[in-house]
Amino acid sequence: MFNMLKQMLLVMGWAVVGTQVVTYAILQAFIPEILDRAIAVSPIVAAIVSAPVGYAFFRQNLHLTKTNQQLLETNDALERETAIARYEASIDPMTRVLNRVHFVRNVETSRQKEIQEGYFLMLDADNFKKINDTFGHDIGDAALMTITSVIRETIREDDLVGRLGGEEFGIYLRQLNKDQAYEIAERIRQRVARSPIDVGLEKPLTFTVSIGAVFAAKEDNVSEIMKQADRNLYRAKNEGRNRVIFGAAARSRRRASDPLPLTA
Repeated sequence: MFNMLKQMLLVMGWAVVGTQVVTYAILQAFIPEILDRAIAVSPIVAAIVSAPVGYAFFRQNLHLTKTNQQLLETNDALERETAIARYEASIDPMTRVLNRVHFVRNVETSRQKEIQEGYFLMLDADNFKKINDTFGHDIGDAALMTITSVIRETIREDDLVGRLGGEEFGIYLRQLNKDQAYEIAERIRQRVARSPIDVGLEKPLTFTVSIGAVFAAKEDNVSEIMKQADRNLYRAKNEGRNRVIFGAAARSRRRASDPLPLTA
């Protein structure tokens, strides 16, 4: 506001000076006998004429400034809404972890950008259909939220977790050796088993998960890594559930030790 007022006064000042110069030049050339009187009067005339011009200039500048500010605020709001929409499109609405598409994309981006090895865990709730059928989908949802909470509390901040579909989750542990990955997977399995859910009965519901884990070498693609992790998960289910099965990706069996089944 102060800057615009200064600009208005500057316009008026230049108008007065300009009027003086033009008046002097014209009268000096054509009517020199009234030059002194005209020079005395011209500043007053210039001020009267330039005042509305300066005010109009001031009002226009004020309007443009407000319009520009509104546009900036609108643009900021749109950017925030776009960022929120982009984030919401990337996560599972219930568990608030990455959805399948963006989880896989993030794993691929991470491996391409940093060219790092790690371990991929595929986790599935045991007897989940029975939980839904017996206690209802609200309790099934509570079980999924329990799994999500346990995973988040167990993995590191820069690891990745996503819901692959239904009761199945994917976890990518970056730059860990087998012992470290095994410890995390086993900790998740044990913590879920020790996380009862109140179902309104005398005895709370306890449930378990099975985990298939696979070594993800640099040269392995994410699709093949996930297929091998799924095969290891299938083995964990067939061998009694509530356990972790480790193995190497198909093209990397020589790079990791033999699969290590764990009993409950």
